[in-house]
Amino acid sequence: MHLVFRRAAVAVLMTVPFAARAQSAPVGGPRRAPLWGTLSVGRGDLQVNCEICRRNDQSSWAADVTVGGWVTARASLGGELGAWRLGGNEATQRVMMMNAISQLYPFAKAPAFVRLGLGLMSYRSTDGEHALSARSLAMQAGFGYDFPVKKRYVAVPFATLVQGFNNGLYLDDAKVTGASQMKLLRFGLGMGVRR
Repeated sequence: MHLVFRRAAVAVLMTVPFAARAQSAPVGGPRRAPLWGTLSVGRGDLQVNCEICRRNDQSSWAADVTVGGWVTARASLGGELGAWRLGGNEATQRVMMMNAISQLYPFAKAPAFVRLGLGLMSYRSTDGEHALSARSLAMQAGFGYDFPVKKRYVAVPFATLVQGFNNGLYLDDAKVTGASQMKLLRFGLGMGVRR
């Protein structure tokens, strides 16, 4: 599976040079930088659904970093690395994500956007002796709004839902469930270079 993660990383990185051939904003509007980046923190509610899983939501902190570039005046492509972690007395759980994303700005006069993404998600829960894990194809959908801060920066409140599908959970290296699903609802605030 490390090969799959490497191939996904290469695919995400290949979007950056393509996105660097950005087009400027419409005539009369402010000129955009060809590349942008955002660092975000917030909360994430995780639900793992399988034959032996508890279906209750688990909430903890989440963070991600996103880098992208403009392909049209109202659309950008980029890559995102995200993480979610919950530590407790019994087990520590974590989710890592790597996604190619697009952000579409449907309104000419409002910097609201719709985010769509596709990538990989890995889940791991360990109690120090045994580890339960899964790797999934992940689809993402969400929305946000760019609030300008001074001239160069932007504050970005957002909410996204990441849905992961896999062929089962593994205890150490042994498969213990059939197909399972993971849902991670993230909401938070990002700060970055103005887009």
